[in-house]
Formats: sequence, C-alpha cells, structure tokens
Amino acid sequence: MISDEELYRQYLSGDETGLEELMKKYGNALTLYINGYLHDVHEAEELMLDVFAYLFTKKPKIRDGGFKAYLYKAARNMALRHKSKR
Repeated sequence: MISDEELYRQYLSGDETGLEELMKKYGNALTLYINGYLHDVHEAEELMLDVFAYLFTKKPKIRDGGFKAYLYKAARNMALRHKSKR
C-alpha cells in the first residue's frame, strides 16, 4: 500500500491521482472531525474542502509519517478560526 506522503509527493509532481486518493481516504473522517467543532455538517464539508485546498496550494514540506497529523491540525485550526468568526 502506498503511504500518504508518497501520494502527497505524487500530487506535487503533477499527478492528480494522489490528491483524489487522499481525499477519498480522509474526506469523510475529516468532515466528521470538523463537525465536532462546528456542529454543522454542511459547514464542515465546506471547511474540509478548504483544508485540502489550503494544503495543496501552499504545498508545505511534510516529514515522513506526518501527513495525517498535519492535515488534522490544519483542520482544527481552520475550524476554530471559523467558529470564532461566527
């Protein structure tokens, strides 16, 4: 099985398949995680897409084994920032 970091590097090198696989793998779970902060599934879905958009536009350097942690930390920060704006 291919690791998350390999899928991320695959996307960074120009192959969209890496992005699709990561979104399939983490999309639903990340939405539920964000929903725990916002208590609104529709807003959580939008924010989940924003988290992936942020990740793939900023293209941060992520160490091996740290993709999932980075993704959830970014989601938490965005959810808390969004909640404070409401």
